[in-house]
Amino acid sequence: MLRRCFSTSTRTMIHAPTRTPTLTNLSAAVDKLVPLSLAERGWDNVGLLVEAPKEREVEGKKSVMCCIDLTTPVLREALASPSTTTILTYHPPIFSGLKSLTLQTPLQRSLLECVSNGISVFCIHTAADNALQGVNDFMGEGLLKASRSKGGKGSCKAITVKEDAPEGHEGAGSGRLVDLGEELTKLEIVAAVKETLGRDWIQAAFTPYGPETIKTVAICAGSGGGVLKGVRADLWLTGELGHHEILAANAEGIHVLVCNHSATERPWLSSFAPRLQQAMNDVSVEDSYEVWVSQEDHEPLVVV
Repeated sequence: MLRRCFSTSTRTMIHAPTRTPTLTNLSAAVDKLVPLSLAERGWDNVGLLVEAPKEREVEGKKSVMCCIDLTTPVLREALASPSTTTILTYHPPIFSGLKSLTLQTPLQRSLLECVSNGISVFCIHTAADNALQGVNDFMGEGLLKASRSKGGKGSCKAITVKEDAPEGHEGAGSGRLVDLGEELTKLEIVAAVKETLGRDWIQAAFTPYGPETIKTVAICAGSGGGVLKGVRADLWLTGELGHHEILAANAEGIHVLVCNHSATERPWLSSFAPRLQQAMNDVSVEDSYEVWVSQEDHEPLVVV
């Protein structure tokens, strides 16, 4: 038997590298605005998903690009921005376990390109949904704005409250139930949703068994089937629902509006980016940051 002997004087110790100031400041800012503890940890995948071993070298202000999905055009946009060292995604580019990382699939190729170019990837998904001033609150506020124009004094509360929400986020949780305070017609609701999301069209399943005017709206950005199931409201507002889920809701006297999955999520980024930028600069000791929203990230479905 051959035995290798290593001298303690010559043995090389490999230590984990210190996290970059950018990622440290980003994590602190995210913890303040959309704490990761609010995410649906049972199935979601949030936080730092890709950490580049060596951050991209930048002269002057560093930047973080926000997007919903890390598609190939979005990556190209980030690479073309010399100041971008981090991509903050809404949807996790790594969702289930990876058995390999190769260049054979577009998503894995994008992740490898991020690493090789010194760009890290951070995800906030359902933490952003559930947080106060998060994605669902953004949608709810659009409806409350329409109600206030008619003298309404409504409210927007989580459908399922997180009992262990961190300080400053008490009352946060999944989905939102909006009490408009002042009833709106179905078409007034449609107009408010289109204005809030910047949509020219949405899809409606109005039921003859539902009310003519709307007082309560249950909201879930993205795919709402799980969160909205069993929730009593005059109307459900979400990105997508299954065919039979819509039929079941209509049979219960609930109107349904669907707007396409990411179309309910993406508009929030424009309001979040300046808040994240301020929070990062507030905690930073040396560097200064710019946070911007991808222009290549868009809803994949269009009307033709």
